[in-house]
Amino acid sequence: MEHLQFWKAEFPKISGRDVIVEAFDKPDQKAMLIENVLTKLPEKPLVSGSGMAGYGSANLIRTQKRFGHLYLCGDGTSDVADGLGLMAPRVAVCSAHEGTMVLRLLIGETEP
Repeated sequence: MEHLQFWKAEFPKISGRDVIVEAFDKPDQKAMLIENVLTKLPEKPLVSGSGMAGYGSANLIRTQKRFGHLYLCGDGTSDVADGLGLMAPRVAVCSAHEGTMVLRLLIGETEP
């Protein structure tokens, strides 16, 4: 119910933006935003980070286009739930990927 209240309150602000960036830490909040944007605003670009935990190579972090207008930045495998904490360097690399994708979208580039 809490997520539904959030979505109803924020929808007018979110729907008017050129690009939406997901930056939640909690998986249920990430899922709520992604699900609602994909179903209610399917043409709106959404940039999200996932898979940046641990101490693996930063070179494994990439940006992928999924499900139409969803752009996922991360390594696609690492997860805090696996006992791997978030490490600042990998978070920084992932956020740089997100920022770069937002800039590309704003200038009309839709491929990562």
